[in-house]
Amino acid sequence: MKSKVTLLALAWLASGVAFAADTTTATTTPPARVAPGPDMDRLALLLDLNSYQKTEVEKILKEQHEKMRSEFEAARAAGAARPSRDEMKAKREQAKQELQTKLSAVLDETQLKKLEALHEHGRGPGPGRGFGKHDRGDKDAAATESSSN
Repeated sequence: MKSKVTLLALAWLASGVAFAADTTTATTTPPARVAPGPDMDRLALLLDLNSYQKTEVEKILKEQHEKMRSEFEAARAAGAARPSRDEMKAKREQAKQELQTKLSAVLDETQLKKLEALHEHGRGPGPGRGFGKHDRGDKDAAATESSSN
């Protein structure tokens, strides 16, 4: 009986060492950090997109994202001075107008209005991003809403 218990204990320890060795010797690289994109399934549901529109909107948003990223990288590589608030605001407005123009070729007027409302109401569609007042940290709106209830 004593030998069975000893044998079982050794087997248990050996298996623990084997599992520990497997996890420590395996070198896994951490996943690359990727900025989350819009949650297209959710956006398609909210805007009532058909499959063609969903594909096109996703392509347009990716193109816009890549354009902004490349401009940022180019400015960073050139060592350009940080733009002023007004310059940044003008650049955002220009990008917004370009995006609106591209999306208007794919979406109907109702869908464009819904997208604009979603954008104004919250931080936009995407994983972990909400559309409510509380998600933006708007304390006054949250206080007003809770006092009216």
